[in-house]
Amino acid sequence: MSNEEDKLDEVVEALEKEGVDAKDSIKDINIGNKVANVLNTFGVTPQAVQTWLGIEECGCKKRQKFLNGVLSFMKPPKS
Repeated sequence: MSNEEDKLDEVVEALEKEGVDAKDSIKDINIGNKVANVLNTFGVTPQAVQTWLGIEECGCKKRQKFLNGVLSFMKPPKS
């Protein structure tokens, strides 16, 4: 297995620890927050992305908010 594949496996494991599951994560209204938490764990912060790309604003928070909101309509009904 390559180093890149190992890193991707680490990301998947970290997402699973956050409660993201391939079968039902679409129902999670906080998926954007969970993805952001995992990326932060690996040093992928908005500030890091801006530095890497040489930009002032990366749009990370907007994407996080989008993921949280766009999936909220699929929230399972309260029982």
